[in-house]
Amino acid sequence: MHGKIIGVTAAALAGALMASASWAADDATFLKEAIQGSIAEVKMGQLAQQNGGSEEVRAFGSTLVTDHSTSMDQATALAESVEAPVPDQPAPDAQQHFEQLQGLTGEEFDKAFAEHMVMSHEKEIQKFEEQAQSGSGEVAEFAKATVPILEQHLNTAQGLAAKQK
Repeated sequence: MHGKIIGVTAAALAGALMASASWAADDATFLKEAIQGSIAEVKMGQLAQQNGGSEEVRAFGSTLVTDHSTSMDQATALAESVEAPVPDQPAPDAQQHFEQLQGLTGEEFDKAFAEHMVMSHEKEIQKFEEQAQSGSGEVAEFAKATVPILEQHLNTAQGLAAKQK
């Protein structure tokens, strides 16, 4: 009888450990992508400050640099606390978007930048909302706390995009 109880308990424990390991892997993946996203947004914000044709675009660029630097610092600290890898480059697709916008200036830049910011923030909001629901502990709290900031960025980007049409 004890053997069955021990076997069942060991199986339950193994299942719980596997579940927590998958949560940790999901948190680590989310944090990696969040850091990469913030790196990309900081670079885009800096580019907007340089190449933006309007004061609104340059000001939004400054906001992106400030907010995403803070977010990157928070995500990096969380990643280090769970011993997850900390990337130092944006994702390849984000780097490609950056390179495409790098050659644009003025109104042409403003239009392409605003459209890209709408698209990228819509995707980020979805990821962060999902993580807030399915993540664990501090990582879920970080995701939940970041959503309103991303929504503000999306609203600003949508306003800029509407002015470009």
